[in-house]
Amino acid sequence: MFIAVSVAAPALAQEGGPTEPPAAAPDAEPSEEPRTSEEVIGDLPQEQQDAVQEAIEQRDTPGDQLHPEGEDELMGDHVVDRGDIKFRPGKGVEINSADDKFQLRIRVRVQMLYSFVHDENLGTNEGDEPEANLNDFRLRRARFVFQGTFFGKDNQYKLEIDPLRKDNVVLDYYLDFTKNRDIQVRVGQYKLSSNRQRVISSGNLEMVDRSQVNSEFSLDRDMGIDIRSRDFLGLNKMRYVLGVATGNGLNNPEFTDFAMVYLVRVEYLPMGIFRDYSETDFARTKPRLSIGATYSFFDNANESRGMVGVPFADGGTADYHFVYVDAMFKARGFFALTEFAFRTGQRKVGDITPSDPDYNPELPTDPRNGLGWMLQAGYLVPSTRFEFAARGALIKANSKRSATSLNDSYGTTFSLSYYFARHPFKIQADVSQLWEDTFKDGSTVFRLQLQASL
Repeated sequence: MFIAVSVAAPALAQEGGPTEPPAAAPDAEPSEEPRTSEEVIGDLPQEQQDAVQEAIEQRDTPGDQLHPEGEDELMGDHVVDRGDIKFRPGKGVEINSADDKFQLRIRVRVQMLYSFVHDENLGTNEGDEPEANLNDFRLRRARFVFQGTFFGKDNQYKLEIDPLRKDNVVLDYYLDFTKNRDIQVRVGQYKLSSNRQRVISSGNLEMVDRSQVNSEFSLDRDMGIDIRSRDFLGLNKMRYVLGVATGNGLNNPEFTDFAMVYLVRVEYLPMGIFRDYSETDFARTKPRLSIGATYSFFDNANESRGMVGVPFADGGTADYHFVYVDAMFKARGFFALTEFAFRTGQRKVGDITPSDPDYNPELPTDPRNGLGWMLQAGYLVPSTRFEFAARGALIKANSKRSATSLNDSYGTTFSLSYYFARHPFKIQADVSQLWEDTFKDGSTVFRLQLQASL
C-alpha cells in the first residue's frame, strides 16, 4: 500500500517569481506545521508500515536490472483460483497455483484392524491343552501426507507423518528433482528400493498386509540419496535406481561413519510402463508385466536383519549381501506378484562376552543368513467390487553353508476384499496358517481390516 504525502509549496507568480506570503488575518490561529512522511507512515498499522517500507526500499534499490531474470516474478504472489482446488479420492485435497509452479496435496489415511490368533504353542495354565486364543482390535495405521511441487513441476516433495508412534514419527521426508528424464535425484528419508512389495504403499495392498518374506528381508526406510529414472532413455520400458544410504534406519539421522548401504535396482517392463506399484488390477486392461532385480551391500549392519531386527548379543555387526528378484503381472482383473529374497553375511564380533552383565543370551550371535520366496495371486470378479486372492510363502535358513540364526518358516493366506471405492475405501478379510520349522505345530490368524483414505 502506498501513501501519498503532499507538502505545501510557495505559490509562484505568473511571471515566475515568488509572491509575498499572504498576510495572516488578525484574529487567525497560527497554522500547524506540515507533517513529514515519516510521521504519516508511523500512524499506520504495522502491516501497512512494512508494505510502505518495502516499496521505498525497492525504489531505492540500484535497479531491477541487477536481479536474475524471472526472480522477481518467481518470488512474488502465485494466485490460486477456486478452480485450481479439487478433491480426489485417495489423493486428498489438491491445491494448485494458477501458473502451475506450486502444488500441495494433503491426504489422511487410517486402517482399523481386528485380529484373532489361535496358537497351539501358547499354553498359559498348568493342565490346560497347549493352545490359546488372542483377540486384538486397534488402529493399525494412521497417516498424514503432504506432497506436491515447488518452483516448478520438476521439483517435488513428500512429508508423511505417523501420529500413532511416539513423538509423531516422520516416516518420509524427501525431495525429488526430475528435470532430467534419465538422471533424476532423490534425497531424504524414504523406503529403499529393495523388494517391490515393501515399496508399494500399505494402502495399495491386495491383502491386509505384506508377506512374511517382506517382514524378514526388507531393507525398510533410511536416510539416503540416489539417482533414478522413471522412463530410462524414453523407451517406456526401463527404470533404474542407484543409491547410497546411511544404514541407520528410520529417524536416525546421525552420520557417524561410512558404514553405508549401497544399492542398485533395475526394472524391465516389456509391454510398457504401467501402475506396477499398486496391487490389484482395477484397470482390467491388456496384459502388462514388470520384472525387477536389486543388489545391495550393507556394511556394518547393527541389527540382525540389517536395518531392522535385534542387536547381536556380543554388540558386533555384520556385513550383509542382499539379492531381490520380483515380477508383477496384470491382465483383465487378474493380478500376480512373486518375490525372491536372499541374504548372506559375515559377522564382526563385538567386545561383549558371555560374562559381561550386558550380554543377553536371547539375542542372536550368528548372521541371519537365508532365503525367502512368495507367490501371490488374485482375481477381481468382473462387474463387481469383490476380489479373491491367495498367497504362499516360505523362509529357509542357509544353515548348510554357514552358521545362521534364521529359522525355517512357512505360511499360506487366503483373502476376500470388497472395494467400496477401490483402494481408498475398502474392507478386507484374510485367514493365514503359519508354521515354524515343521508343519506339525502352527498358528491360525484371522484379520479384518477397514481402510479409509481421504
